[in-house]
Amino acid sequence: MKRKLNIAMICDSVTSVTGGSFASTLRFSDLLSKKGHKIIIISSSQKGKPAIDYHNKIKIYRLPSLIIPKTDKKLYLSIPSKKKIKQIIQEEKIDIIHVTMPFPQSSRAIKAARHLSVPVITHSHVQSENWEVYLPTKLRTSLVNKVFNKILVSFHNKADKIICPSKFSERLLQKNGINKPTVVISNGVNTLKFKKVPFSKADLKKHNLSETSKKVLFVGRLDPEKNIEVLIKAASVIKKEYPNFEICIVGGGKLKEHLEKLAANLDIKENIKFLGKISDEDLIKAYNFCDFFVLPSLIELESMVVLEAMSCGKPVIIADSDQSAASQFVEDNGFLFNPLVPEDLAEKCLSILKNKNLLKKMSKNSYKISRRYDINKSVSKLEKEYYSLIEKELPN
Repeated sequence: MKRKLNIAMICDSVTSVTGGSFASTLRFSDLLSKKGHKIIIISSSQKGKPAIDYHNKIKIYRLPSLIIPKTDKKLYLSIPSKKKIKQIIQEEKIDIIHVTMPFPQSSRAIKAARHLSVPVITHSHVQSENWEVYLPTKLRTSLVNKVFNKILVSFHNKADKIICPSKFSERLLQKNGINKPTVVISNGVNTLKFKKVPFSKADLKKHNLSETSKKVLFVGRLDPEKNIEVLIKAASVIKKEYPNFEICIVGGGKLKEHLEKLAANLDIKENIKFLGKISDEDLIKAYNFCDFFVLPSLIELESMVVLEAMSCGKPVIIADSDQSAASQFVEDNGFLFNPLVPEDLAEKCLSILKNKNLLKKMSKNSYKISRRYDINKSVSKLEKEYYSLIEKELPN
């Protein structure tokens, strides 16, 4: 019987922002904890001052931090001393360090781990395009892309092993010069949580939604790389042939006001519903009361929201982007579309809106495919990688 491990997750701003890397860290931490492992999280403090708090009995060390500009006061970075990280590792008797974001705190943690001979796993949650999209267009050059990729590769090459959420992510790192072992482990989906559940008229009324309209869902940050403009523009085309529909947009971000103005200018304001940030319970109901899910995002290393929608039995329409892994989920359960052509997205949406049999067929297929990505399978694979690096077992 293998002994239970003491695992340190390193993730700035955990629990404070909507984003796949932060959600993945918490989900893996929760399930590893339930399997008996001791998990601590080293993160940043949203108040600037050091503190200790808890998430589902998991201790979170929040270290002094600074806010990152233009993140709506939601993303904080901590730059602790190697000495402080080393102290935590020693006090908590950490067996392995799992780093989830390439931030200064993570680099300090890796240095501390090396000094203490503690193995390190890094997790690929970011690609260079995630950073580039926030630069002025004139700065988005091949040289800048190479610089960002060099930073990422240098960071991951400090690890003993690298976790990639998809084959796409793995290929991307290998293309850019990774020289450490990689393993593909999906972020997965909790199929017991994201499932088919009933919803009521009151659930629709809560979000000011029609009881009779067909509903299209998007879940994610309202940020540039999510390419939500194409979905709103597609809605203006859909309306000409199928006026009784609503596009439900779940999430917050700096582009909300811009997107609201775009919807008003296209005279589809009544068809676009901004639900904002909602609870997990309401999110699961949203997946259920929608008819299908659209991901127009240009940049994805996997996409947990697509898996969540599929686990709730919903067809998916996904942008066919060469910077995204999300297209891997489309088999006979949805469509790919050209992310630069709203008319193409509108055509794919209309195909499902107008065909009940196709909707039903794709729904069943989505549900079936999602079973391959059960998060418990991912946790078991992650455990295996931890043990392979530590190589310590208790006798039977």
